[in-house]
Amino acid sequence: MPLRRHYPSPLTALALLLASLGAGAEPAPLPEPLTLEAALAQSEVNHPQLAAARARLAAAEAGVEQAQSGYGSRLTIEGRLRWIDPSPIAADQDSADHKASLFWRKKLYDFGRTAGAEEAAEALRDGAEGAMLDARRERRLVIMRDYFAVLRADQRFAIQNEGLAVAYVTLDRLRNRHEMGQVSDIDLLASESDYQKVVRERAEAEQQQRITRARLANTLDRPGQLSATLMPPPPPDLGRELEEIEALQVQAREHNPGLQTLRGAVRAAKARVEAARAGRLPELDGELELSEYSREMGGYDRWRASLNLKVPLYDASVSPAVARAQAELYAAEAALREGVFALDQAVLEQWMRIGALKARQSEVARLAEYRELYLERSRANYEMEAKADLGDAMVRLSEAQLAELEFALDATLAWERLDALLGRPLPLAESAPSENPENREE
Repeated sequence: MPLRRHYPSPLTALALLLASLGAGAEPAPLPEPLTLEAALAQSEVNHPQLAAARARLAAAEAGVEQAQSGYGSRLTIEGRLRWIDPSPIAADQDSADHKASLFWRKKLYDFGRTAGAEEAAEALRDGAEGAMLDARRERRLVIMRDYFAVLRADQRFAIQNEGLAVAYVTLDRLRNRHEMGQVSDIDLLASESDYQKVVRERAEAEQQQRITRARLANTLDRPGQLSATLMPPPPPDLGRELEEIEALQVQAREHNPGLQTLRGAVRAAKARVEAARAGRLPELDGELELSEYSREMGGYDRWRASLNLKVPLYDASVSPAVARAQAELYAAEAALREGVFALDQAVLEQWMRIGALKARQSEVARLAEYRELYLERSRANYEMEAKADLGDAMVRLSEAQLAELEFALDATLAWERLDALLGRPLPLAESAPSENPENREE
């Protein structure tokens, strides 16, 4: 039997939320060089996306407290200052008729209204927890995507840089041959045009280095802190077993946090329907009154204890409330069905993506081996002055290294996305720091 969860009060959740906002005011600088592990450690930093999810969760927890207060006690003090013209036959001719009363009131039973409100609020809180986990997963995916974009931009710049060197050597040779009358003007102009194209492409590649770094800095909540060097992540586990699609879709339907949020919305809508229907049922309240008076009267009681039963005979607002709640239920159920369809499709596409990457693994490995051997042969030919294509071979090797890097990054990100769809736990290093209000004690 699972233990009951303990949730912080709304004030505690709000204090933790404000503390996390304050803690993120002056973040420490990022390490240099930057690693993927260090970048992912920022996934719990109070980025606006996470702050919004935490605020929604705090509001949902406050909603639970508010719904549970339906059967709570109310203690009030009521006072009255009044002056009268007493009857000539009254025993007390004092014109001051003041009163001070202490009231204790409690709803004893409302035939499902409060229970329905509590169930709806708890369902919304469970859905907010799913949305919180979804936001944390999405933060992790976005960080990985932007980190990998920088690595790709750096490698593409390296290719363009080497290509520029090759183009310059080629153009310089043509210029020398042109001076000797061995190359025509039109051929020289064509080569210069090709060279300028390579210069432009290199400049664009350099701009992408800056753009991707700025995007990563914003994602890590470090605007303006552009990391100079990023380390490639560890190679992915290419031997990881990929289960059958049907088994993965079942897992996703059971554990996906997005579906948890949609199921919470359905549960809340059902509870609101029952609470609206309970508007036709009686209410039983208890009340205790203690009073003090400025004048003595026979009808003034020192204390009263009451049981009040209210039986509604007709309420024109009940039927529209039930109809509205029923319509909200239909909409929530439709959204849940649509969510299941979309999740099944997403898992299928990711499963096929990983399968395609597994099939591509050997191709990338062979390409890298071929480019390395080609480079070695070009170096040997260059030293013997038999063939001067060493620069082109280095460009081809860098392209093969880019293909190998992109394969590794695509595989890492594909598995991470599949884990997110399946609702698998976050890695221990990134999961649930104690300062975050979404942590729960099981």
